[in-house]
Amino acid sequence: MLKKITKRFKKGDVKVEKRSTLREAVEASTEAITFAEAGLGDHARQVMARADAEPKKVLVVSHEDCFSRAVVEYALGFAERMGYEIVAMNVLQIADRPETVAPYCSLIEERFKENAKESVAEFYREAERRGIPFMHMVKVGPLDKCIKEAVGELKRVEFVISEPEAHPEVVHETEKTVIPVYAVSSVA
Repeated sequence: MLKKITKRFKKGDVKVEKRSTLREAVEASTEAITFAEAGLGDHARQVMARADAEPKKVLVVSHEDCFSRAVVEYALGFAERMGYEIVAMNVLQIADRPETVAPYCSLIEERFKENAKESVAEFYREAERRGIPFMHMVKVGPLDKCIKEAVGELKRVEFVISEPEAHPEVVHETEKTVIPVYAVSSVA
């Protein structure tokens, strides 16, 4: 159906844009309708403009305290082409915390956060040079849980770019590096 509609118009006349979640779109529309019905049309327009103002984001995830050069370059190019903000996230995965290691976990976490902050500086500078909004976060826990939490905390994360299992710097020169990119599906 969408293809039939877009064929009827010239290229550029029709712009299809998906909301990050159906629930957020319905909530913003309901709020705007409420104000419009109360005779507050200006306020209703502000509500709708605010809902559209949140920039789209790409979450770039490393399961170490640094990002590989290949992932940094790919993420910068992706965000630049798509007009997205970059949210860089380092994840420290401490599996189980046995009693013998527990006293050292806070030290490990602290050192990991320091290293991550230092290593992300170049990523930040390059994003800033290219005019790409950038933020950094560090989480501790299982990778999938940390990604899910970050997507829930941030608004409009539409893609996740992840470090490959083997760092590109370690892969043999003749092998091609595949950088995983995932679309985020929001369930209302």
